[in-house]
Amino acid sequence: MFAWAIFVLLLLAFQGSILNPFVIGGIRPDFVLIAVYLFGLFHGDIKGGFIGAALGFIVDILSAGPVYYNIFSKFFIGYLGGIIGRWLQNPGYLLHAGLIFTVSLLQGTGIFLVLMFFGVARFPGDLVSIAIPQSILDGVLGGIAYLLITYRRRETISRWT
Repeated sequence: MFAWAIFVLLLLAFQGSILNPFVIGGIRPDFVLIAVYLFGLFHGDIKGGFIGAALGFIVDILSAGPVYYNIFSKFFIGYLGGIIGRWLQNPGYLLHAGLIFTVSLLQGTGIFLVLMFFGVARFPGDLVSIAIPQSILDGVLGGIAYLLITYRRRETISRWT
């Protein structure tokens, strides 16, 4: 658990500072979303939801985005990851890539609707040019992360059998 906390704090620092110069057209991967989903997947729905809410709170504090939006969206993503981890046995990385794409698209659409309410977003340009490509990037990176984590686990388990 302590290793996850250190990993997530480093991930927040990486996403908030080092990754900013590499943003292309407003598109950047949401590593916190991927980490919350995977944490919920491997540690359960309750822990995933609480970690998601805590990280969403930290992201809301550190960013200038819509207030309290990340708390609820990251809680939902962690909780959903825990439920999927409980009910699906041996799912493939493509399923998780698709699910991460879906929750990222839902989160991006929600943020888009909030920004549209404030009169900052353009319809449909921001939705098509930012939310969908970012969701695809999150899905691909999440699928790769799941594949790497489960490959390492499978290798470790197979040594003892």
